[in-house]
Amino acid sequence: MPENNSRTSLFLMELIIAVFFFSLAAAVSIRLFVGAHKLTEKSTALSNATIWSQNLAEAFYESNGDVSKIAELYPYAYVTEDAVILFFDKEWNVLQEAHSDASYEALLVAEKADASSVYSDVKDYGSTYSGKVIKGNVAILNVKETDEVISSIPNDQDLIIVSYSVDTPLSQKESK
Repeated sequence: MPENNSRTSLFLMELIIAVFFFSLAAAVSIRLFVGAHKLTEKSTALSNATIWSQNLAEAFYESNGDVSKIAELYPYAYVTEDAVILFFDKEWNVLQEAHSDASYEALLVAEKADASSVYSDVKDYGSTYSGKVIKGNVAILNVKETDEVISSIPNDQDLIIVSYSVDTPLSQKESK
């Protein structure tokens, strides 16, 4: 009888060890799948953010930085005096109005500036610029964690997916 107990104990011990290794392998596999899902989601967001930021930059150049003309191209945009804001759901579909369930926000902020300050780095090449330019900043933001409309480009780099500057010189007539 004691030998039968030791065989049963040994079998149970082997079974416990097998279950432990199976659980460990399952935990590692789940972690890999979650990591792959997050990486795919981040890659998709970066791809869509790049496309929408390029769209806004091209609209900026086409309209010579005029926010009202840019707004005409995007009828569902939220427009302020110096900004055009588009809202997207988690699937990157444009929302028709600012929703609290927006997942992403595309923001174009434009302002008039002196050409000498915008092109200050060009002095290194022996050139100088005068007059005015329209300087724009394009940013695509991940706003899943916020409940408010962001109408200026934030300092929080965790919200920004893509961000860069665009500019266009104004003619002498427009500068005034």
